[in-house]
Order: sequence, then structure tokens, then C-alpha cells
Amino acid sequence: MIRYGVTINDYEFRNDVIYYKIHVNGENAIKSLYKRYSDLKALNQQLYKKNNEFKLKLTFPRFPSKKMFGRTKNSQNDIKTRGQELQQYLEIILNISTLWSFQFLREFLPESQLLDETCRLEQIKTEYSKDLCWLQMDQLKQSFLQRQEQFQSTKKNKQKGKEIQGYYQRYHFAINEFTIKNDFVLYLITLTDTKKTTKYRFETRYSNLRDCHHLLEKQQFKNSLPHFPKRRLIGQTIDNPQQIQERQQQLQRYLNQIFSIQEFVESEPLIYFITRIKLEGKSIKQNLTERVSQFSQQVNGSSFNISQGSEIIPEQKSC
Repeated sequence: MIRYGVTINDYEFRNDVIYYKIHVNGENAIKSLYKRYSDLKALNQQLYKKNNEFKLKLTFPRFPSKKMFGRTKNSQNDIKTRGQELQQYLEIILNISTLWSFQFLREFLPESQLLDETCRLEQIKTEYSKDLCWLQMDQLKQSFLQRQEQFQSTKKNKQKGKEIQGYYQRYHFAINEFTIKNDFVLYLITLTDTKKTTKYRFETRYSNLRDCHHLLEKQQFKNSLPHFPKRRLIGQTIDNPQQIQERQQQLQRYLNQIFSIQEFVESEPLIYFITRIKLEGKSIKQNLTERVSQFSQQVNGSSFNISQGSEIIPEQKSC
């Protein structure tokens, strides 16, 4: 299914360099931007780099190669042909949903379309959803919190050598079930997004979370990463149900720890992690009680940290 249509039918010269005018058409928005051939070639290189880093195993279309003889800019026909080749390439790339979480690709997508991605709720059988009202409530809540933050100062505490700056943890994880496959364990994880009206359930393996941790280790953080559960030296976890449950608890604790630190949450690996869950996981609408609890908790300016069992309350400024 093609969600984004791409059109390149115009160009202009800037300092003797061709800039192609690219139109990206979404469902209800259009974005226009100018890019050089070299810009799109750099995009292609980034895609291959991320494909390897994140082990996406994606197959990309062939990027248009340079002319063997002569220069494209010297022929209007060659310029148009190159534009058509780049158009076909971009249309395929922009419709690979797995890539939408990467900022360098989102630059090409219409802004209102991106907003729609973050706010849209799945409606079963096209029925009207009352959760849309909760979205409006969330927007009002966020506006209120932003104003409130202007009158709050940060309360700094040191906990296990880390400086906590009153970050309101948005994402919480619970692992309550697992499935044993042929030679590995699939953990069923529930993600709660405190700013949305929907929970997400997804399945993942220990190795997938370990790969994500390895990506985080390559980042340059001020804070130290939490310990990731190690593999067993002897035997396999799959052979012992009790050890599976222990591993389950360890992974849940790990996920809630890394998502309690704002610096980690804003990193590319975790942004990608969350986006994949929301795109590919099963959405579950929260009930009224859960939403009221979340709303009350955040408006009161506090955040309960699941992994540490402590409440962070920002210090009130004297006016």
C-alpha cells in the first residue's frame, strides 16, 4: 500500500548545482523540499548504516548511479531522467514504515501527517471512539503542565550515583507472560504510554532487547546505563520455568530503568524501539479508571517510578 506519493517534475540551479524539487503527498498534507543528488545519496548511505546497526534486514531499491560519461547537468533530458529515477527510489523508501522513526527520514514527511501518526487511535469497524475526547483532554493537560513548569524548579537528588532531575516517566513496561518456542522464549510485554489512551502489547526475545542495549552502549551518555541481564553460563534459560520468570522480572526492571532517564528516552535507539512497538504491536484501549489515574497523577506534578518504587515531586518555586 502506497501511503506517500512522490513527484519530482521540476528543478533549479544553485551555484551550478542541480536542486530537485520534491513533492511528498500524504493522505491530507503535502510537503515540498529541494534536495541535491548528493543529499539523496547520503540518505541512501544512512539507510544502509541503520539497516545494519538495528539489524532490520530490509531490502532497499537500487539508488540511481552516476553517469559513466559526461555530466547530468549538461543535458535537460538527463536531468529529467535522473529526477524520475530519484522519484521512484524515494517513493519506495518513504513507504517503508519501519524507517519512519528515523529523524533523517522524517524530514521528508509532511508535518501534519507526522502529527496524525502520533495522535491517531485505531477504531474498530469504523465506530466512533470516545477516546478521541481523551485526546483533547490530554492536549489541555499538556498545556496546563507546560504553564505549571514555569513556576517549578528542579529538585536534584542523587540515587546510586545518578542525578535525577524530576523527569516524568512516560513509558512503563510490564512482562506478565511468556511463550516457549522451539529453542527460545518469547516475552509478552505491555507498554503503557501515560500520554495516550492506548496500551500496546508486543512480543520480543531476550536477544532483541540485548541488541537494543548494545546500540545504547555505543551512544555517549552522561548517565551510566543500567545493567542488562546476562546470559546463563551453563545451560539454557528455556530449560527452567523458574529461571524464565526470573529473567522476565530482570528484563522488566531493566526496561523501566532505562525509560526512567530522559537522556536515554530521547536517544535514537529508544525512539526507534517505541515507534516499532506502536506500529507493529497490538493496541489495547485503556479503561476510564486507568485514564483518570494517569491524568490525576500527572496534573499533581508527580511521577511514580515503577522500577525504583519512588515518587519524584518537583520543588515548588516561591513567587
